[in-house]
Amino acid sequence: MNDALSAPVVAPLPAEWQDWLVADIARGCADADLASVMADNGFDAAQARVIVATVRAMVERARTAGDAPGAAVVAPGDEAVATGSRRLPCDPIRLPPAPRVRAHDREVSIGFALHDPNVALLDDLLSPEECRRLVELATGRLQRSQVVDRASGEAQSSGLRTSEGAHFALGENPVVDCLERRIAALTGVPIDHGEPLQVLHYLPGGEYRPHHDYFPAAEPGSAAHLRCGGQRIATVVVYLADVEEGGETLFPSLRLSIRPRVGSAAYFEYCDRHGEVDPRCLHAGAPVRRGEKWIATKWLRQSPYRPPN
Repeated sequence: MNDALSAPVVAPLPAEWQDWLVADIARGCADADLASVMADNGFDAAQARVIVATVRAMVERARTAGDAPGAAVVAPGDEAVATGSRRLPCDPIRLPPAPRVRAHDREVSIGFALHDPNVALLDDLLSPEECRRLVELATGRLQRSQVVDRASGEAQSSGLRTSEGAHFALGENPVVDCLERRIAALTGVPIDHGEPLQVLHYLPGGEYRPHHDYFPAAEPGSAAHLRCGGQRIATVVVYLADVEEGGETLFPSLRLSIRPRVGSAAYFEYCDRHGEVDPRCLHAGAPVRRGEKWIATKWLRQSPYRPPN
């Protein structure tokens, strides 16, 4: 492998951004467009242009040397996705092919559904009353949110994620139970494949910077998490309240922004039936500019979820 590819692109650049840049450069995206997305997500504009140019040069050198374009910055097993040449077509989205469907005990509308990658907006997944109840139940048990350290697998506080949250066990109360049953009915993923529901609260300035929800197989810290139920395959982000300004769910690779609306949910898939993950589902929670943001997040796994001992 080319020695230049074995070093980090830019030391402070998060691996999620490295993955995204390699994937979009390989797909033919223009440098100016990539730098613009980075600037919109908090990078210094001049630094963003330098970073994009650096990554592009590395990708081109890798191609010349015959290496995979993402060899230095994409985990083994992800290369086909990162280079824009998946070995297999994207799976069909798990949602029913109808604009309005019955999900357990409630009619849910499919606001939109994108394919390859699979992203959808679910309207009316929860009623306003159910949203208020979840907020009430979470308020007394909120703690500082954490992220998974890629090297150790341990949970730790990070400036990447500035929120507080609370967890609810499967079926812990009627609202959680109904939500889990609706998600299972919509996706076909059994309830016991879901991680505990997490309710998150963001104050003005709170955000979650671009990241992937799956566990990179090549990262040492992923092994313990993958033993708990396999890879994460999809995420449901339920908006429990409107936000006065900001707080959108952003997908930089897709140029997609979803505004929080009480009771609706963003749904996206990133691991197919062959275990192949898709870095294009890089996403972020935009900073809250006015008001507060409340969401409930549900991660779905390949197999029944068993929390670590």
